[in-house]
Amino acid sequence: MNLYFFIILAILALIPAVYGLAGVFAGKDKKVSFENDHYKIGSLTEKVRACINNRISQVPGHKVEGDIKRKILRAKLRNAVRESCLGDPGDREFLKDHIREILQHDLDINENTIDRVLEFNRPEMLGARDLFEYLYAIYLRVFRIHVFSHMAADFEWDADKTDDKGRPRGMIDENTIRSAFDECMYEGLFTDKLEMLTQRCYETLYGHDAADILIMDPDIDGVSGGTGGRTRVEYNYLEEIFGNKEQKSNIWDTIYCVYKGRLIHMSFLSFGSQENLERVVKNLYRYNSRTSLSKRNPVLLSSMKNNSRVVVARPPVSDGWTFFVRKFSSTDAGKIETLITDKGCEAVIELLKSIVGAELNFVVSGNTGGGKTTLVKALIEFIDPKFALRVVESNFELNINNLYPDRNVHVMQERGDFTIYYAIAASKKTDTDVLILGEVNEPKVAGAFIQVAQSGSRMAITTLHHETTRKLIEYMRNALVCEWGISDISVAQKQVVDSINFDIHMIHDVTGHHYIERITQIIPQEDSVSGYRLKNIVEFDTQEHRYKLTGTIEGEPERLIGKDWYERFKDI
Repeated sequence: MNLYFFIILAILALIPAVYGLAGVFAGKDKKVSFENDHYKIGSLTEKVRACINNRISQVPGHKVEGDIKRKILRAKLRNAVRESCLGDPGDREFLKDHIREILQHDLDINENTIDRVLEFNRPEMLGARDLFEYLYAIYLRVFRIHVFSHMAADFEWDADKTDDKGRPRGMIDENTIRSAFDECMYEGLFTDKLEMLTQRCYETLYGHDAADILIMDPDIDGVSGGTGGRTRVEYNYLEEIFGNKEQKSNIWDTIYCVYKGRLIHMSFLSFGSQENLERVVKNLYRYNSRTSLSKRNPVLLSSMKNNSRVVVARPPVSDGWTFFVRKFSSTDAGKIETLITDKGCEAVIELLKSIVGAELNFVVSGNTGGGKTTLVKALIEFIDPKFALRVVESNFELNINNLYPDRNVHVMQERGDFTIYYAIAASKKTDTDVLILGEVNEPKVAGAFIQVAQSGSRMAITTLHHETTRKLIEYMRNALVCEWGISDISVAQKQVVDSINFDIHMIHDVTGHHYIERITQIIPQEDSVSGYRLKNIVEFDTQEHRYKLTGTIEGEPERLIGKDWYERFKDI
């Protein structure tokens, strides 16, 4: 009987082991079937999302060593998920580090499995976007900084090109990307593949989708999306039902960037769907917005943490969901010698230095993207370091306090009921030597600038978009009449011409070439009908691509600057 008892005990002891082995084999079979879809990029992306959410939602135990650190890490991760798309490179890289770690340690991505996600070993099977992001990852490893600039230089993406009708046009299409990948002299490594996969998961879940690299690359001047193609209203879904094979671009297929002043159509990139484009638009403006994008507020101006200016628009005012990102680098301002480079530039640079050194009021005019802000930032170098600089902007863009940290600089922007007009008024009470107004964008601001230029500071500087000096003066004059109650138009005009000494007009052409088209002196002349006279001191010859001196400076500015400038350079 004892023998039977021991046999029964042995059988009972073997049951868990048998079930355990069965579970192992069942689990193994289940894992094999699971892996059929595991390495698809869409599946990996959703699993990354689940892992990130799980890390954020984990509840710490009580009195566990390291619990406080884990709690802080979860809070930082939660914040990165919410704000990495707002323009902070630190949040972005922190979140990407987590995604990279999840891919390797939780989702079995290694040198043996990564080619199952995307066929890196067969580039012909990769899409153009895949190749571009893989190529970018390779260049990121090799150069670390100025990645797009190195790619553009190596593959001549910034060269002059024309369309089939001979018109200048910038475009990077699928063939351009494939040719660039074939010409690349650097071999892709596993780390590059992993970086590309990490970037794809990040931009799909938390970033700016297909535009993320362009928006975050510091060498690209601006990015826009949803600017072209057919809108959803115009899209006919019956074309798919009836098998219409004609390829037509939709609004979510259009992404443009501005590089070195040139507009480039990134035709190989697409958001893929209306929903993805809407998500990007809704995320871009959130950092510094005063309200929410809605049908009541369909167009918003905002900024990102990296000082980029953002404009977003949506229906019904806009024909589709659209965004525009204009970047203002927080790195050191370019030296004036790198901005003004054409023949005869020495005379122009010396004149600009003299205007600033003589504490004369001036405006920098020109079209959007013409280099006005860049020139103003460079000219601040020549302002007397003892002077207190007060900067007023609609949104923080000039970033002067970071560019010149050793200067006495205070910057204000409008916010809610505190309009830019009130910011100008407040700056007058803060020991202002030099007022720098980011942009004159409405009549009340124009009038306030003239008032400050007359009596509120040693020197006043601003930018605006007028094409001619005469139109500039008329706009300022009308602003004083309409917004400041000056009933006599001649008195208003006299205040303008007495307050502004020079108009420096910037241009950038379709090839991306930036130059000063003219430097115009505004000369008060009471005995004339208009009350002033305009005189171009410098003009740019577009045929010879050189600056020419066309006149001497007159009146009080001449006394402050001196005659030696013209004598030194008159024969250039």
